[in-house]
Amino acid sequence: MLMSNLSIIVRGGQVYCTRKLSEYGLNAGEQYILMYLMGHEESNQDSIAKFFMLDKGAVARTLAKLESKGFIVRKVNDDNQREKVIKLTEKSFEMRDVLNGLLAEWNELMFDGISDEEISSFENIVEKIAANISQKL
Repeated sequence: MLMSNLSIIVRGGQVYCTRKLSEYGLNAGEQYILMYLMGHEESNQDSIAKFFMLDKGAVARTLAKLESKGFIVRKVNDDNQREKVIKLTEKSFEMRDVLNGLLAEWNELMFDGISDEEISSFENIVEKIAANISQKL
């Protein structure tokens, strides 16, 4: 049941965020990448794919959508001509409060009725599980 419950949580978050972001022309996958880039400026496609454990092609498609919507620009890395550096545009920075607010809303909804101690324990356990998976895959 654990995998089923985790799937419900993840899928629920995606549906919730995509619905809330539709007025901005974004979906949950694009939101995740934008939030990653807000914390990791001037990243590349490989670092995003590795962080989320996603296929490089899926990341490339999402980046292309974000670029066409004006949220990012991709520029050739001066030090490595085969690599493109991804930079956020002003439009992305204007979305920071919306994205952070949406994350806070989702956390409030998800953790309703759960104590701060329980939330902290849950987050610690999930962090350890994610570290195990990252190290072993």
